[in-house]
Amino acid sequence: MGRSFGAASAALLFPALAALTPAAPDAPKPSDFVTVQKGTLPIIISAPHGGRKPVPELPLRVGTGLNNFQTVRDENTAELTEKLAAELEEILDGKPWVVIARFERKYLDANRSSEQGYESDKAKPYYDAYHAPLEAACKAVREKHGRGLLLDIHGQALHPGAICRGTQNLKTVKLLRDRDGMAALRGKYSVLGRMEKHGYKVLPAADAEEGTKEEPQFNGGYIINHYGSHTAFAIDAIQLELGSHLRAKDKSADTAKDLADAVRVFYDVYLKDATKK
Repeated sequence: MGRSFGAASAALLFPALAALTPAAPDAPKPSDFVTVQKGTLPIIISAPHGGRKPVPELPLRVGTGLNNFQTVRDENTAELTEKLAAELEEILDGKPWVVIARFERKYLDANRSSEQGYESDKAKPYYDAYHAPLEAACKAVREKHGRGLLLDIHGQALHPGAICRGTQNLKTVKLLRDRDGMAALRGKYSVLGRMEKHGYKVLPAADAEEGTKEEPQFNGGYIINHYGSHTAFAIDAIQLELGSHLRAKDKSADTAKDLADAVRVFYDVYLKDATKK
C-alpha cells in the first residue's frame, strides 16, 4: 500500500516549494516611464513623444473633440536627446537638465494640457511624472541662473531635411528678445543660426523677412507655451521639429553633435555669464 502525504507533510512541503518560486517583479512605477537627469547648466531638454513603452492598464486615447490629434511616435527623438545631452556634458563640462518620456504617446501626451493629454484618471501619475521634474528644472534654473533655455525636441516628416522652429511666433522667447534682440533667435550665435551655418535648412530661415510666421502645425505646443519666458517660469523655450532624415539612425549622432555645438555657441554668448552670484 502506497504512502500518502498527510496534513503535516503538506505543511512542510508547500513552504519549501514557495521558497523556490521566484518572487514576482514589482509593478512598474510611473517614474519608470520617464528618464530624468538633474542638471548644473541653465539648459533644459525635453522630449515628450519618443517613448516606446506600453503602459499597463491604460486605455488607448481616442482624442474626441481634439484638434490635430496625434498618437504616433516621433521616431528617435528620445535617442537623439540622449546623444545631445551627452555631447553637451562633454563640451560644456556640466550637465543639462533632461526629461524624456518613455511611455508611448498613444496612452498619454505630455505635450498637451492635463485636460487634453490623457483620458483616464489612471494616466495622471504618468503625466505628472513627466511634468513634475520639468517644472522643477525650470524653477531651479531660474533660481540659480536667472535665465535659461528650454529645447523641446520633436520630429516631423513634412520637411524631412529641415528643422522647424516653434516659439508660438516669438511669444515663448519674450525675455530673450527683450534682452538680446532677434539676433539671439536667428543670428550667427543663435541655436538655429548656428545650425544654418552647419548646413541645415531652418524654417523660418534666418534671413526671412521680419515678421515671417512659423509654420502653424509646428509653431509650438503645450510645453513651451506653459514654461516659456512669457510666463512666470521665465525660461526661454523653443520647440525644435527635426525632419525625419535628421533623426534617421545613421544621421542622428551627427545631428546631435551639431545641435550640441549650436547650443554651446548660444550658451557662450547668451547664458554663460547669467549665473546669479
